[in-house]
Amino acid sequence: MGCGNLFFTVLITLSVALITYNILISANAPLKHDLPGPSSRSALLIDPVIKMPVERSSSGKKRLFHTAVTASDSVYNTWQCRVMYYWYKKHRDGPNSEMGGFTRILHSGKADKFMEEIPTFIAQPLPAGMDQGYIVLNRPWAFVQWLQKADIKEDYILMAEPDHIIVKPIPNLSIDGLGAAFPFFYIEPKKFESIIRKYFPEDKGPVTKIDPIGNSPVIIGKESLKKIAPTWMNVSLAMKKDPETDKAFGWVLEMYGYAVSSALHGVDNILYKDFMIQPPWDTEIGKKFIIHYTYGCDYDMKGKSTYGKIGEWRFDKRSYDTVMPPRNLPLPPPGVPESVVTLVKMVNEATANIPNWGS
Repeated sequence: MGCGNLFFTVLITLSVALITYNILISANAPLKHDLPGPSSRSALLIDPVIKMPVERSSSGKKRLFHTAVTASDSVYNTWQCRVMYYWYKKHRDGPNSEMGGFTRILHSGKADKFMEEIPTFIAQPLPAGMDQGYIVLNRPWAFVQWLQKADIKEDYILMAEPDHIIVKPIPNLSIDGLGAAFPFFYIEPKKFESIIRKYFPEDKGPVTKIDPIGNSPVIIGKESLKKIAPTWMNVSLAMKKDPETDKAFGWVLEMYGYAVSSALHGVDNILYKDFMIQPPWDTEIGKKFIIHYTYGCDYDMKGKSTYGKIGEWRFDKRSYDTVMPPRNLPLPPPGVPESVVTLVKMVNEATANIPNWGS
């Protein structure tokens, strides 16, 4: 085991050095010349924030994407993955779907008892202490391993998360070498320009070239992601190691790591607002494809939000960090937004139909 840890430590250290070197000399060796898509954002002829992608190819051939979700072996991540996979299967073959295969990238380094229920790739975690208590740093390292070792049939990847519920079949939203990504209001490269410049040199262009995204949800060409992933891993590690960056970016540090790395490789993204909703702030499903239940939902029995204060009725994934949620969770009281009601109903349907729930 000691040799294994030493091996991974040496491997990652060498990778950090190589990627950092490449970034520093990028003015002389552009990273994006062999990647698909336009060479600069100014060349785009579409609004960078749009409701629907421009017309896709009329060839009729599906452009399948592989859904990949990174997870630990914690109870918390596991029950979310089981619910997520249930709804993936439910919509995979639906109208307009271009959903291909599915993989849970399990970065615990060992198999668990859900290997037969959910298609799983076992990735090694970062060596002990390298994540500095920020477990999300295992995500880019897990993607690096999966992209290197797995036989991925599809040409595109959807990077998703355990706390995503797919509410309808998803088409391939990426076009012409561009990724398709959800824009997060709290990812603000311009606000942190002095920090961003540590990782995105001025010769790479203005910081406005960095999209306000994380790695998820993102649909991207597989070959582009293979180039971005090692940079994403090493930029994220470098950010975490730098006290100023760590303090400024906090829990979204790895999201900034991906956004910067995508820009370093010249991969632009369609900022797709209809990709997902985040209850309770988003109240209607509409044309959205994913519910992201990252926030707690608290209400009184009259249906009024008590956000910031535990409500008489609540649903918060963090209530189930060490135990799986029971079947048949109570529905919200009248007056609670559609998005929250739909979320709880979908969790209940999944838990009612997944065999051996609670085991």
